[in-house]
Amino acid sequence: MTFDQLVAFLAVAHEGGFSAASDTLHKSQPAVSKLVRNLEDELGVTLFDRRQYRATLSDAGRLFLERAEALVEHTEALRTFGRQLGGQIEAVVRLAVEAVTPVGPIMVILRGLQERFPAVRIELSTERLAGAADALREERAEIAVATTLGVGLTKLERVHFRTVRILPVAHRDHPLATCKKPIPPALLRAHPQIVLRDSAHDPAAPSLNVLEGGVRWSVTDVTAKRDVILAGMGWGGLPEHVVAEALAARVLVRLEVPEFEVQAMELFAMRRRDRPHGVVAQALWEELGRSGPTSPAPRRRRS
Repeated sequence: MTFDQLVAFLAVAHEGGFSAASDTLHKSQPAVSKLVRNLEDELGVTLFDRRQYRATLSDAGRLFLERAEALVEHTEALRTFGRQLGGQIEAVVRLAVEAVTPVGPIMVILRGLQERFPAVRIELSTERLAGAADALREERAEIAVATTLGVGLTKLERVHFRTVRILPVAHRDHPLATCKKPIPPALLRAHPQIVLRDSAHDPAAPSLNVLEGGVRWSVTDVTAKRDVILAGMGWGGLPEHVVAEALAARVLVRLEVPEFEVQAMELFAMRRRDRPHGVVAQALWEELGRSGPTSPAPRRRRS
């Protein structure tokens, strides 16, 4: 019994005929028929009923199918692992993701990648503001999903991934929640603004929607920022997908803050042009490109 015989058997079973199986396998129909016939002769059983136009599995064929599928799947997984050990497939792929990125689409892509390359380790890091692009520069990641804030694009290629709206919010019991709109800047500065601390190593990295001269609390992830705001201890901008439920339940209130320069963040998948990309990193790049819209939505600004 050979691997090619099993693959031919599965192709005929799944495609419902020898002709369709030959197209799938890019082999001639006589070659596929011979592989299956030799398998039957070796096993001493008839796997297909050939009396009808479409080849149908015999009782023995149906019992054999499940075992054959498992064996072929395990063999292909072993081959993939062997290629990985031989250096054809990278052992680790590192993805740096801006903290405001919706997790759902990323998980769908990584799940598909895991199914295709089960032996590859994925290292997913969450960065803030210019930190994801920093990870590319310092070669701590092969691919980043981030804004182009403070990023030199000459050495990077990019594809648009998502547009994330940033909404200034406060708890409904916070003093700012009942203020007349728009809220005066002096009043905003009197209450702690909860901001994400940039994970970039460059201390001069540009900030985003931070009111200068005001009281400021800094946190290192979006979940902590949301929790502090939900506790009524400050206000700040959060991604729409993070606060949608709390806004609908009227636990959080949207604020009108003209000083917010950015109402939407354009997120791009980015990678370096001057570095080679492995098989898995290339597959990840292609999936990120397919997942995103064809062009960024226009940025919304308030007058």
